[in-house]
Amino acid sequence: MISKLKFLLKYTHQYRWWYTGGIIFLIITVWVSVTIPGFIQKTIDLIADGRAGNEAEFHENVLIIVGLAIGLILVRTFSRILIFFPARLIERQLKGEMFKKLSSFGKDYYDENSTGTIISRVNNDINGVRMITGFGILQIGNILLSLSLTPYKMWQLSPKLTLYCIIPMVVVFIIVRIGMVVMVKNTRYRMETLQKLSGKIISLLSGNSVIKSYNIYDHAENEVQQENIKYYDATLKISWIRSFVLPLLSNLGEILKIIIFFVGGMYVINGKFTIGELTEYIAYAALLSQPIMGLGWVLTVFQQGFVGISSIQTIMDRKGDDDQRKPLPETKKEKLFKNGIHVKNLNFTFHNGDKPVLKDISFSIQPGQVVGVTGKVGSGKTTLINCLNGYLRPGKGQVFFGENDAHYLKSEDIRSVVNTVSQEVFLFSDTIENNIGLTSDKEIIKDQFKEVIYKSAFAEELTRFPMQEKTMVGEKGIMLSGGQKQRISLARALYTKGELLILDDVFSAVDTDTERFLIKQIVENHEVKSLLIISNRISVLEKTDFNIVLEDGRMAAKGSHRELLKQSDFYREIGNLQQEGDNKNEKHK
Repeated sequence: MISKLKFLLKYTHQYRWWYTGGIIFLIITVWVSVTIPGFIQKTIDLIADGRAGNEAEFHENVLIIVGLAIGLILVRTFSRILIFFPARLIERQLKGEMFKKLSSFGKDYYDENSTGTIISRVNNDINGVRMITGFGILQIGNILLSLSLTPYKMWQLSPKLTLYCIIPMVVVFIIVRIGMVVMVKNTRYRMETLQKLSGKIISLLSGNSVIKSYNIYDHAENEVQQENIKYYDATLKISWIRSFVLPLLSNLGEILKIIIFFVGGMYVINGKFTIGELTEYIAYAALLSQPIMGLGWVLTVFQQGFVGISSIQTIMDRKGDDDQRKPLPETKKEKLFKNGIHVKNLNFTFHNGDKPVLKDISFSIQPGQVVGVTGKVGSGKTTLINCLNGYLRPGKGQVFFGENDAHYLKSEDIRSVVNTVSQEVFLFSDTIENNIGLTSDKEIIKDQFKEVIYKSAFAEELTRFPMQEKTMVGEKGIMLSGGQKQRISLARALYTKGELLILDDVFSAVDTDTERFLIKQIVENHEVKSLLIISNRISVLEKTDFNIVLEDGRMAAKGSHRELLKQSDFYREIGNLQQEGDNKNEKHK
């Protein structure tokens, strides 16, 4: 509980002047609310007296009541603005911090947590914090002020009648408190179920094409239905508790009215109360019942919010991959690739693996070199480049940028010199232009944009789109083919400033002519300082300074194209197969 309160204080303290203003207006609101019944009492007693000459006082009281009512509307509005607005600011800030924190986590976190679970935390859990810092704080202030001023006014009129009113309030509060304890437990279970349901839905929607291809609609529906029923059952349990607790709170005002009419009516008959005083007391009871009714909602908001905070804290308290690493000074960052990259006896095991996927790999990439990596599927090619670009973090003393051990470098510093075009191309639901210029904070430079479009072999196809560079690519680039997405991703990497460009099998989704053009523009013309290319195409590998052949995570061979034709059976085999394929194509023509 203390950690959750500290969490809330950390964010609310930033907007303390907003909340201070809101509480001041809330105090004025409650003061005006408890002042109006006094003038109502005087006005009703004037009417009950029915004496001529009281018209001026009557009109004066009515005008005061109207003025106070208008003032009440204004101060109540200001109190809500000053309290609700910072709650929205806290929500925005928290979402930004959550996104930044999530961006700092490595592969191990995303292996353990599904996308749906993360989205549920970002949306639903943060919404709970907003409700606490907005509606919750407002209602707590309203309840505390109302339960201090209103009972005082009631006590002034009749201490005995006030005691009669307190008894049912205490009984109802105890029952509500017990109900809330049970509700907290069920709310936590419902939140966990919602996270699983969100994860399941996102997973099935992402694999919608597979579901259609194999006609497994029933399986998908059953998967969602099982989680949906669990969520429904958890929600129904909470509804049962609310259906018992909330009517008690909402009918508390009616219980108080019965007590007041019975006891207060006897006071009027016995001359202890006037009609106006009884009306004033009823008005106070109505004011008192409202915060008591609001107490139920406040308890609900806080118990849901605290469950959400617990979930948020699991993310915010987790150490990011780079939390303990210090950024390089700008002068050192600019020289990071000056002496190239050196890999020394690299061994790497995944967090959930039991054996290394890379073993005893050593090589260097000097500025200006073009290096190729080839090997069978599952030989460790992608894992190797992810150890170089900072996505995976090997141990100390294995990867060096010049004299700098990559283990101590922040991922941002590594990626300031290393750009990667991966096999799994991702495009955002935006225009082609914005996807290419994504990494730049400035406006797109038209000449540079046209240049990278040409060098990525996409210039001719771009002219076929009606909107050209303004064309929306759809969710994950669904409007484009695999080759088009690959070339846009390549154009993005060329547009981004970097020293080493890593191409992970980018030629697999393009035809032979496009491949030749890309090789000429990127490999032969040295568009960037250095290149690391993963490919099994000999037409690409023969253009490099040297190639590395991986087998089962080990470096089976290393050398130039000609040297590997003699040293490596795998290299020679793919070379012969591709040569046979090229010969067949020539005969076809």
